[in-house]
Amino acid sequence: MAIGDGVLIWIAGANAGIYAIAEIVEPSRTWENHPDIGYWIETSKLTPTSLHTKIRFTSKLVNKPLLRSDLLNDPVLKDLTVIRVPNSTNFKVSAEQWQRVFELRG
Repeated sequence: MAIGDGVLIWIAGANAGIYAIAEIVEPSRTWENHPDIGYWIETSKLTPTSLHTKIRFTSKLVNKPLLRSDLLNDPVLKDLTVIRVPNSTNFKVSAEQWQRVFELRG
């Protein structure tokens, strides 16, 4: 992950889908000595080498998210890794998938 890279924000659950688009605005760093440890951050899932980065939202799709149920019917987005193998946190998106998200966001 690098400054300027795009990010799709996925929310899991019954209405899973893409709820926002963002971009990375700071380099990744570890959580050691981060001021939000124990407040916003669930420390039981962190290791000394766990990384985080700062993002800036560029599009919020909260009122009209791209829902998983609809993405499954899209010839390009049905193969998103977050749909096929959802047991992780970060997934690569192809250039074609990225473009398709922008076409559908309206």
